Amino acid sequence: MKVNIKSPELIFVIFAFVFGIIMLFLTPKFQVPDEPAHFERAREVSVGILYNNPKQPASGYQFHGASGYSPLLYLSSAAGVKLGSFAGENVSFYAGRLANLLIWIIMIAFAINITPVFKWMFVFCALLPMSLFEGMSYSADSFNNAFAFLFFAYIFKLIFDKDELQGKHLFLLTGMAVLSAFTKGGIYPIFLYVFLPMKKHKYLFSIFCLILAFSLMTYWSSINYTFINPAADAAYNKYLLLHQPSDFLLKYARAIFYNLSYYIKGCIGILGWLSYYFHNIVYLFTGLVFLSLFFVFPEPKIKNSFRLWAIFIIFLYTTILHLLIYITWTPVDFMKVTGVQGRYFISVLPFFFLLFAQSKQYFTEKFVKNYKIFIITYLFLFLLYACIRLVKAYYPAVFYFYMFK
Repeated sequence: MKVNIKSPELIFVIFAFVFGIIMLFLTPKFQVPDEPAHFERAREVSVGILYNNPKQPASGYQFHGASGYSPLLYLSSAAGVKLGSFAGENVSFYAGRLANLLIWIIMIAFAINITPVFKWMFVFCALLPMSLFEGMSYSADSFNNAFAFLFFAYIFKLIFDKDELQGKHLFLLTGMAVLSAFTKGGIYPIFLYVFLPMKKHKYLFSIFCLILAFSLMTYWSSINYTFINPAADAAYNKYLLLHQPSDFLLKYARAIFYNLSYYIKGCIGILGWLSYYFHNIVYLFTGLVFLSLFFVFPEPKIKNSFRLWAIFIIFLYTTILHLLIYITWTPVDFMKVTGVQGRYFISVLPFFFLLFAQSKQYFTEKFVKNYKIFIITYLFLFLLYACIRLVKAYYPAVFYFYMFK
């Protein structure tokens, strides 16, 4: 079979669908991080409970870890649950997962198709086992990550096509900013609006969209249930933040120092309830392959201003993320911020594209063509390895039977 390396979005769709379906059925119910709570939220949305008032919970439903999340994140899984409910509970559960997977694939495939830059980086990151593992689950990160990638891709298209923006573009950018307020990390692409090809009022438009999105996000958070670790004292953590900010800064620094490797591994893939790791060599080699993409596929359009801005936004995102987890999840007596996971960084990976982008052409056209084949082969083997890891984790008798028969 001849592989069409000229169509990265097709490669993505094939791999994402095949391995997504395999993961979907290999992974038992509720064996994705926080999936029980996300399933309950999808079930609520499927019966029309778009907002679960914390003071007056909907009849038959209790608050859970995902109660405060927007219904936008669950529209596809809720539709799957609703359609599958006619065939029974088991069918309904897997129908919800399947619906999430299909929408996730469609959104990311469209993102890869429209972006004029970083196509293979999008493919590589979207097909990381952790990304696909969440994409096929009930996790809110399924929609969140796909939306973020699509949002980035659309902004990249507008920036690097360099055509003067029209009214329809501004309308769509405003609409996506509003939608991003009801996601998680999907709001951060708005910071790239400052690079849009607008002759007039660019910064005014950027600030307007940023304020609009963060205001809506803050309002939604203020009226909804926020899940807090029972072992944490949120009120006291807020007090420390205001009166002794060095406590947060020290715990933040320690978290980065001690957990950086864990964050990278979690972004690449730690399956199950963050219980099933890959071999350390796999993580190391995957990281090296990711970095190699920027030397093999140069992007001469990326200026230093993009890199500097990307560094700032990555720092801002990382700091805000640790700040929120410090308040809501970290026990007072812990030496570092605890609860941050590598999977939380998937939605902002395109900022790393801008950071690592290279402009110089180091390799011949023939080498680049062969390297695309290598990337496709590596992704295939990596995802196959991830599926085998799931079999070993959840069906050990089957794994060892075929290994030692």
